[in-house]
Amino acid sequence: MSRIATPFVLAEPDWITLKHLVSTGKESARKLTRARALQFLHQGQPPQQISDLLGISVATLFNLKKRYRQEGLQRAISEKARSGQPRKVTQEVEAQITQLACSQAPDGRTRWTASLINQRLVQLDIHIDDESVRLALKKVSSSPGSKSSGASVR
Repeated sequence: MSRIATPFVLAEPDWITLKHLVSTGKESARKLTRARALQFLHQGQPPQQISDLLGISVATLFNLKKRYRQEGLQRAISEKARSGQPRKVTQEVEAQITQLACSQAPDGRTRWTASLINQRLVQLDIHIDDESVRLALKKVSSSPGSKSSGASVR
């Protein structure tokens, strides 16, 4: 015997919040899609119809409904925090790059280049690419023609 689905009902303040959120449209597309899905669920639309209309899976709808009931509206429509990829260049490596860029250029050179800095880092057993060196220098405003730091790197 199959279970009878319990109707999904939003709290009145949550319904008003969702109406405002969707009408202004100033949030991310994913957040707005979740908000619309909750509205359709509240209005009694069948999950398969909502799925087809919004381009999300039925499982996503059930997860959304479950999150709303357990954790509230903001948790249901917001993105979960993601750890992301770990940094390739740590603060210590950035400090090493800046220190090299601000030091005297190698013999026969007038200035440090990203490639030269990277070669020196490899000697120090730090392995990153030239682009990471360039971005680290850009972060501390160490670019050719920059007057703010002593380094002039190409």
